[in-house]
Amino acid sequence: MYNINNTVEHVFWNKNFVLLILSNILLYIGVYMLFPVLHSWITGMWGFSHLEASCVSALFGVGMFLPGVMNSYLIDRFRRKDVCTRSIMLLALLGILYPYADQEWMLCVLRILQGALFGIALMVTGSTLVIDVTPSSRRSKANWVFAFSGALGMLVGASVGLYFSSFVPLSNLIYVSALLSGISLLLVSMIEICFRAPLEPPLFSFDRFILFRSLPPGINMMTVPFILGTLIAYKNDSFFYLCIALGFILFWFIPRTFKVKMEGRVMVIAGNILIAISLYVFSSCGGALCTYFAGIIAGLGIASAMCQYLKIMIRLPMHCERGTGYNTYQLMWEAGIMLGVNFGCFVCISNGCNPILLSAVLCVAGVLFYVLFTHRYFQKRMKDRISQLNK
Repeated sequence: MYNINNTVEHVFWNKNFVLLILSNILLYIGVYMLFPVLHSWITGMWGFSHLEASCVSALFGVGMFLPGVMNSYLIDRFRRKDVCTRSIMLLALLGILYPYADQEWMLCVLRILQGALFGIALMVTGSTLVIDVTPSSRRSKANWVFAFSGALGMLVGASVGLYFSSFVPLSNLIYVSALLSGISLLLVSMIEICFRAPLEPPLFSFDRFILFRSLPPGINMMTVPFILGTLIAYKNDSFFYLCIALGFILFWFIPRTFKVKMEGRVMVIAGNILIAISLYVFSSCGGALCTYFAGIIAGLGIASAMCQYLKIMIRLPMHCERGTGYNTYQLMWEAGIMLGVNFGCFVCISNGCNPILLSAVLCVAGVLFYVLFTHRYFQKRMKDRISQLNK
């Protein structure tokens, strides 16, 4: 990593990296606190059903994929910090327009545009700036910390939004969301990175968007955020979300040497076993303590599985493809959350199914797919790379 004086800096938790992590947490809180608020507002003001309201909210996830083919052009043609800060600024300004949307199509357009801008901001920070400000030997850890911070911000944001949505109007909360996005913008603007002359990339490419080599494990990984999305939508309890976040934090404090020694299949299997236990406790015991305990166990399991999938998806890329691999992970994660909220909960309820049962089935299917295919796929790809390097 280079500081402003173009000298090599080997500190992992340097100022630039800390600013990026704090910015990411605040941005996620600001974005996800609007999800439960908008859901209540859409059902109350527009008369939409819960399923219709969740589909409108999910357009945010669709929007994240739309600018992807221009990602490489944006960050190679313009200053990366400027692309990020302007995306966050427009994201915040669009959020303020929700009370003024008086037609359904306006609401849908706002959700899609916000999703596109959020996708650009995450691409610049997570797959570019984080790599730029981190020592080359610690970039895998940096990607994990950044993904971890986003998951925490998402859960805290959903918790805050759900808690205040019952007695604080949308017109007030959107300004809180915009303020958090503004602070996130300010933190990104304080980052010091080495100047890089603009390039002349093609307008459209899959660079910094989707790495097809990482799609198979990415699709497998989507079962984990799908289950998380199901739990978030099914249990409207702000403290329950915080308990899931606590599970993430507890996983963070598990000794690193223990996590490093655990084989990949063990991480995924153990994570899914913990998720299955949490689903069983959640469905069989209706008490508050059992529910919150289930949330903590779910957080531990999700973090464990997430850790291994992220490891695979950032090791599969070839040279200079790390950013694309990480952005693929981010998009698959967000898509899994959106699908979990919609199909995992409201679709199941409307059809008389139990979303917890669906989550349990996906939990088993995810483990089987990983053991029978994804793990072998990863090992084969890594062996092929070693063979190519030895030639």
